[in-house]
This record gives sequence, C-alpha cells and structure tokens, in this order.
Amino acid sequence: MAARERLILVGAGGFGREVYFWAGDCHAAGTLPPLAGYIDDVVQELPGYDLPRLAGLQDYTPAPGDLFVVALGVPAKKRRVVELLQARGARFATLRHPTATVVRTASIGEGVILCPYTMALPDTRIERFVTLNNYSGFGHDSVCGEFTTVSSMVDVTGYVRIGRDVLIGSGARLLPKVTIGDGATIGAGSIVVRSVKPNMTVFAAPAKLLSMKPKS
Repeated sequence: MAARERLILVGAGGFGREVYFWAGDCHAAGTLPPLAGYIDDVVQELPGYDLPRLAGLQDYTPAPGDLFVVALGVPAKKRRVVELLQARGARFATLRHPTATVVRTASIGEGVILCPYTMALPDTRIERFVTLNNYSGFGHDSVCGEFTTVSSMVDVTGYVRIGRDVLIGSGARLLPKVTIGDGATIGAGSIVVRSVKPNMTVFAAPAKLLSMKPKS
C-alpha cells in the first residue's frame, strides 16, 4: 500500500505563516494533502497555529508520502534548502492557491508557490521553485527562472525574461521585453524600463519630502 501523503512546511517565519493558510485553502479545495508540521532549524513560537515542529533541517529525513513546500523568500537560501532536501530524496509540492489564474498554455514547474490572486497568462513559463506572492502576475510570453522570488503586487508585462535566483520587491513594474539577469535584485516600487545585468541591484528613487504643513 502506498504511503499516505502529507505536506511538510519548510520554514515557519513570516512567509511560512502565510503559506500555512494558503496550504490550508489548497487542502480544502482538494489539491494538496493536509499539513502535518514544519521543519526549521529555528524553534518558532506559533501560538494559534496547529502545526508542530517536526525537526531541524539538518535532522529531518524524508519519509514515504512526505511532500515539501519551501516557504523561504531569499532565493539563495531557498536553493540551498531545496538541494539539501533533494539529496535526501525529497519530493516537492506545487502550491497553486484556488484564486490563482493559470491559463492552459502557461507552464508551471515543480515547487512553485502561487499565492492568492496571482496570474500566469498565455505562454508564460515559470520554472521550478519560483514564488509568486499575492496579486502579482506574469504577462503573456514571459519567462521566470528557477528559485526567483516575486513579492506582492508586482506587474511583469509581456515578453519579459527573468533569470534565476532573482529577488523582486513589492510593487515593482517590469515593462515589456526587458531582461533581468541571474541573481539580480529589483527594489520595491521600481519601474524597470531597460534590461538589468546579472547580480545587479536596482532601486527606484526613495520618497522625498515635498512640503510639511505647519502645526496648528
């Protein structure tokens, strides 16, 4: 008899606690098995969460039926953890929230996390272990490389090419046909109008004081 599947959350920090709820929604929709616990080298205090700590990352050996969802935001750390678990024979779930829109011609890789109200539109390709956070979307014919993290409310327009291990901050806008090199960081609120080289960090101008009302 095949082992009964159970979902293991990897990381119980801020994003891990968000994924806890999205995984519950997926289980209610019948697309993922129930969460059984979390693994993390840090012992997290999670009052109000019915989720036991199973072990640290260095100590956990995958059991038959285990499926992992890696709730880590920093691409390099996400890659290290996935490679560590893969070396032990781990299998990974793809989490697609019930409110996410993925059209028939979009391609979604292993271990991808699609949070609420995200979109993958015609002929997009989202490679393995990409995280697409709330209200973000990929326009037609865009490509996103493995282990990239796209924060909330990011607009990736058509024909954009995003490399591997990229971090894109909340509210960024990537205009059509730009290319983002491997390992680049796009700051929150940035409007990217030209291509970004590998490992480059770009940020929009910070907020400036325009006026101050006198105290009454």
